[in-house]
Amino acid sequence: MAGGTDGMGRAVALRRLAAGDAVVVVGRDRAKGQAFLEDAAGLGAAERAYFVAADLSSVGATRAAIAEIRERFDTLDALLLCARHFRSERAVTEEGFEYNFALFYLSRFVFSHNLVDLLDRAERPVIVNVAGPGSGTGAIRWDDLEGERGYDGGHALTQGGQLNDLLGVRFARARVSARTRYVLLHPGVVNTALSGDYDAPTAARIEHMRRGALSIDEAIVPILEVLDNPPAEPLTAIVAGRPLDVHGPAFDPEAADRLHTETVRLLGRLQSAAFGVDPARLRQVLDTPVFATVATVQPDGGPHQSVVWVLRDGDDVLFAVAAGSRKERNLRRDPRVSVLLNPPEAPYTYAAIHGRATLAAAGGHELRDRLSLKYTGQTYTEHNPDVAERYGDVDMVTVRVTPERVVGRL
Repeated sequence: MAGGTDGMGRAVALRRLAAGDAVVVVGRDRAKGQAFLEDAAGLGAAERAYFVAADLSSVGATRAAIAEIRERFDTLDALLLCARHFRSERAVTEEGFEYNFALFYLSRFVFSHNLVDLLDRAERPVIVNVAGPGSGTGAIRWDDLEGERGYDGGHALTQGGQLNDLLGVRFARARVSARTRYVLLHPGVVNTALSGDYDAPTAARIEHMRRGALSIDEAIVPILEVLDNPPAEPLTAIVAGRPLDVHGPAFDPEAADRLHTETVRLLGRLQSAAFGVDPARLRQVLDTPVFATVATVQPDGGPHQSVVWVLRDGDDVLFAVAAGSRKERNLRRDPRVSVLLNPPEAPYTYAAIHGRATLAAAGGHELRDRLSLKYTGQTYTEHNPDVAERYGDVDMVTVRVTPERVVGRL
């Protein structure tokens, strides 16, 4: 629960604890975090409740919170994104981002992309992004995403909701995960804490809105339903319990691609220039559906490169090749190989795994299906129904790369 020490996030966390789940709540207020843990103890769930202190307006703190979660758990069933704090006046974080943009959008981008491997180990994983889906893309100021010119808190909030819509569109469309479902959800106006620093006119409007607002218990019903029964579709949008069409102009895939490119560029400002590969981070990347570039040695000594799907087995890297292919012939003659990884959400980072390949005829088709399930959510023939008709029953070879040296910046 990112933003789970108040309001709906806290209420959902306590409900899930009461149902027997383990719950991690992430928030900036340590006193509220301690109060959550005390309430969890009152439910008899002290050993299943965790609090991670983090100011999620900081990308660095968000990444540190993710690292702490990864140390505690190897599987996540659900990720609930609720963190939001309104500001009537423009503020800039220490990392140089406008505060609303950093908290409401960037933190959710970072969470969504950096826990995929843990989510994919669950039976029915789901990300629930509590924002305001379906309002279109008209509020997005592409030339001024962080409100440097004419900042308005209400506009920043509306734009943040639209950015989160596009985050969900890109996540599903780019198949960041073949298994994790992405749900954009707005329960309606809720009589909750409405965390923020409001000027007098905005505070008056907030109080007026509270009069007909849903109670927290009413508002969390659709969230709990999604957690209990994740939808089958890769992307779903729900407003006040009603599904929206996610194929209309409000969920523009070209705008989603544009936002992803800009987000990656902005986050690139925070990338370290230091070289070195963190083994835990490398294993994390290998467990996500990241494409790898494999380089083998040609008979004339030149390189042969191709893009492949990969699986991790301990620290070894597995991929499949067709029997008789150029890659197989090269590797049987010279087993030296490199596997290059470049995470698409962090393009300034990479790892090059250099080692030697061991080839085996057994298990090739099984490995191909495991790879296809990881990357597409389907077996190979389900993903390519006409492949047998076109190529026949092609023999597959398992390639196991045992690392001898790993270099890069990851």
